[in-house]
Amino acid sequence: MIARVVILLAIVGIIIGALFLGQGGPSPVARPATGEAGEVPGYSARNAEVTQTGEDGRPQFTVVSPLIKQQANDQRVQLDAPRMTFVSEENGTWHAQSRSGLIQADGASVDLHGDVRMNGMLSDSPVVIRTSTISFDTRTEIARTPAYFTVDARGGTLGATGLLANLKEGTLQLESNPHLESPVNASPRSK
Repeated sequence: MIARVVILLAIVGIIIGALFLGQGGPSPVARPATGEAGEVPGYSARNAEVTQTGEDGRPQFTVVSPLIKQQANDQRVQLDAPRMTFVSEENGTWHAQSRSGLIQADGASVDLHGDVRMNGMLSDSPVVIRTSTISFDTRTEIARTPAYFTVDARGGTLGATGLLANLKEGTLQLESNPHLESPVNASPRSK
């Protein structure tokens, strides 16, 4: 009888020892929540179209992207190969495309990265801007880049570093000394 009690106590001791020493104690069945109460889940969408409207209800810009993503607790929207349309009341419609992009949380700016191409009209002439990165302020209708860029306009190509394009006023401000990459078409008087 004493042998059975000793064996039973030994088994109980082994079980208790295994739980507390070998495994660090018992673990709860339900895992605690990892996020805070206000955590916003992320999302992704394929073949998405996003339209940002102004206070008057008119579209400010539209983005079409094969893939958009938003990470949890990050209100910015990541864009894959976006094609954008910016609508300027004063100077018409501008189009842009790039390899990737980012819409800031409040929608106040759209950043485009990688092989950026932007085209529209300035002073009734078609303009094509090419650069590696550009940021578009949707409220002021200003696009800017600190990077090297080229502007194709009026039959010539101009290159420089740093650009501020005010689409609302229809002006380009160059931040460095520009140089002609290809000459403007010669006028008939120059012959």
